[in-house]
Amino acid sequence: MQPSVSACQHPVPDRDSETRHILSAAWWVLERSRFRSLKVRQVLAESRTSASNFYRRFPSKAHLLLALLEDEVQLVEQQLRERIDPDAPVAEQLRAWLHYNIGILYNQRRAQRTRLFLDPDLMDVLPDEVTALFNVGDRHLAEIVRRGIATGDLRVADPETAAMLVGQLIRGLLTSGGGLPEDRDELVRSVHGFVLRALDHR
Repeated sequence: MQPSVSACQHPVPDRDSETRHILSAAWWVLERSRFRSLKVRQVLAESRTSASNFYRRFPSKAHLLLALLEDEVQLVEQQLRERIDPDAPVAEQLRAWLHYNIGILYNQRRAQRTRLFLDPDLMDVLPDEVTALFNVGDRHLAEIVRRGIATGDLRVADPETAAMLVGQLIRGLLTSGGGLPEDRDELVRSVHGFVLRALDHR
């Protein structure tokens, strides 16, 4: 789930300049609050835009969060592709994927930012859209699983379901609030072994 990226570095493709400006302002508001809250009035003040202009683009706060989640998913996909060699053994690809995602748990800023998008209110308002974006987030893992099936290293029937279940495992760790091992690599090793067994690694 990446080296720290400041709000102004989030890519916002295929949007008009005013929408990009509002989203950039929203990231700054979140940075200042340490990703604890996002208030529309603060975004309006930061972006110096009118409420009518804002609501033409984002009918609700949930729609603003959804647009920010789209940026986050794109960022994660880009960084995963930079870190994972598709020609490496599948077990190594899975370990790299887990190392990246579990790394979020050990970085307070990144964990807070990610938890923002697990807000149940967002899921209540836009459940289909949020689920679709989480599915995009799991897609890279599904690609790894498919490569493992093709080489005979993994023996599972449905790579999309397998990726979804592993993604749910990682999101569960993020929201559990429980204690973590002091050594991140220890947790990566444990989860890696569990995932390999679950995927019937040869």
